[in-house]
Amino acid sequence: MALSSCEAEYMAACAASCQAIWLRDLLGEITGSKMQEVIIRVDNTSAIALVKNPVFHGRSKHIKSRYHYIRERVEEKEILVEHISGKEQRADILTKALAKIKFVEMRKLLGVEDLSISIRKLRG
Repeated sequence: MALSSCEAEYMAACAASCQAIWLRDLLGEITGSKMQEVIIRVDNTSAIALVKNPVFHGRSKHIKSRYHYIRERVEEKEILVEHISGKEQRADILTKALAKIKFVEMRKLLGVEDLSISIRKLRG
């Protein structure tokens, strides 16, 4: 259980990195090519500092070691962690209640279409 938003973001980034590396390796096996590093975009600068700086330890020593997997992957150049502003964080559509305008904007960024509108256009 996370005690702060920094910890929650850090734990989520770790879980995402585990899944992303598994998918990257699976695609590499299927295609027979070496896949490049995975980019994880995080909107919490404290969580990014925790990932990139193992010495950033004072407030994080209670986080279980299993969540430090992401640090190892960053050191091995398998994961690149980048900051993204909260306004541009596409994952928010899956984790937060958004105002309609913001929801529609994020939905477009994800490439998801409202099929009812498309069907109405076809029926004309």
